Amino acid sequence: MIFLAGATGTASAQIPATDLPTAANEAKPGTEIIVANGSYPNHNLAITAEGTKDAPVVIRAQTPGGVIFSGQSALKLRGRFVVLSGFHFKDGFSPEKYVVELDGENCRLTQTVIEGYNPSDPEKEDKWISLKGQNLQVDSCTFLNKTSPGVTLAVWCRDGGRDQHLIAANLFLNRPKGHKPNGFETIRIGDSKTLRNHSMTVVQGNLFEACDGEMEIISVKCGRNTIRGNTFMQCAGTLTLRHGNASLVEGNLFAGKRKKETGGIRVYGKDHVVRGNAIIGTMNRGEGAIALQAGNPNPEPHEYHRAESIRLEKNLIVANEGPAVKLDAGLGKDGRTLPPTGIIAHGNGLSSTDLENLIEGLQSLEPDTIRWEPTNTIFHNNQVPREVTKTIPPPLKRTDVGAKWFRPLL
Repeated sequence: MIFLAGATGTASAQIPATDLPTAANEAKPGTEIIVANGSYPNHNLAITAEGTKDAPVVIRAQTPGGVIFSGQSALKLRGRFVVLSGFHFKDGFSPEKYVVELDGENCRLTQTVIEGYNPSDPEKEDKWISLKGQNLQVDSCTFLNKTSPGVTLAVWCRDGGRDQHLIAANLFLNRPKGHKPNGFETIRIGDSKTLRNHSMTVVQGNLFEACDGEMEIISVKCGRNTIRGNTFMQCAGTLTLRHGNASLVEGNLFAGKRKKETGGIRVYGKDHVVRGNAIIGTMNRGEGAIALQAGNPNPEPHEYHRAESIRLEKNLIVANEGPAVKLDAGLGKDGRTLPPTGIIAHGNGLSSTDLENLIEGLQSLEPDTIRWEPTNTIFHNNQVPREVTKTIPPPLKRTDVGAKWFRPLL
């Protein structure tokens, strides 16, 4: 998607973090800036650097994890083609509304850990990662023990859309339930003001474990995003397409293991494809393992847009509490009088010990609103043939994702 290579030019001498803004500003394309190992309390750094596609500026710890920011520290990067690598934030909290902010184009944060970096004031909101710009990448990072209000990772949509960010191979671990119903998402892409933007952000191959902050683990609030190949392990929440149209949810695994308030996928908006996901052992958070949402007539941006023209394809939904598919979630609440419409279900495998309630909400739909193609299969009593279950990719493990130098609780 964007560059992954390191610098190929000149390496600087090791510098203390205090000198980083000056060194970055003076760096030429291809320069590698090495921050000397050590503990750096109360470093609120704003840096600017300019590399190129073939010769990025790389700013890295002397050894991965050897540079520790503590106290009231934060890092803001403005620039193009810059890599940040190997930093560790712990034992403090940010004086800003973010811990790390990338503001630019073709910049990358990798091999970085933010660990329990929470304000002492439980009402103070912060976002650990803030993405502003285009073609930004956050990969192979570990984010654990966020307790403060505010999204763990926020994507701010650009005017006109096409952010084209990549969030990949990260570990999001232990996000306790918030003390309010909203504002504790793990990832949020856009907001209600950007519902018509096409962000084109990809969230791929991440492990979300015990991310219980609120109903929405991932909250998608704009269009044309891809959520693919992630594992949601015992997370008390849902992946929610809250605003925007034409996103793809593909190949994700939701492993509830019967944990309270675990859920699957909630869908609002038009033209989404939900394909090849496995939802197993969840506990009916959001009214169904896949919950297609009713909407308001002529909804305002902050209101509810009904699910419309949705394709459900080759999903496996087994051993969940409540319905496998809820076709009229939220109908009658908050002025939501429009049931979903234009649904195609193809090649799905559904099972439960309660087959009578496996699919709910059919009676609310207009005639011919949903088309069940003949390749959908219902398995009795959660007895799914091995030839079906073996097609489910194994869940991601902590050793598969996150910063390689930091392996918590293994």
